[in-house]
Amino acid sequence: MSYNTNLSDQKKVVRILGHGQFSINNSVLNELNEIDNGIVKLLENKENNSSIEPEFESKLNLLETIVKQKGTPIGSKEIVTSDIILPGKDITLEEARKVFKGEGIIKDIY
Repeated sequence: MSYNTNLSDQKKVVRILGHGQFSINNSVLNELNEIDNGIVKLLENKENNSSIEPEFESKLNLLETIVKQKGTPIGSKEIVTSDIILPGKDITLEEARKVFKGEGIIKDIY
């Protein structure tokens, strides 16, 4: 896989645990970052896990859906370092709070 040095065309590699790796462009990365930031804000609420769980699951599913729909799958035989790792759908809220904090899973990598 070749990477263009033009930032607007630069690709990032996203791994979805259990689903492989995908190459995405910066416009998709920005879309994912907005959702990621929303998850961070949602999880800052330490009260009533049951009330935020459906919204959390929805946002996590949206991250995965966008990557699968707008990203380009990377073959399983190709060895590429992932820039971003999305957790699996089985992540608990407590585990998610350890991952989705501060800048979230999508940091200033571009």
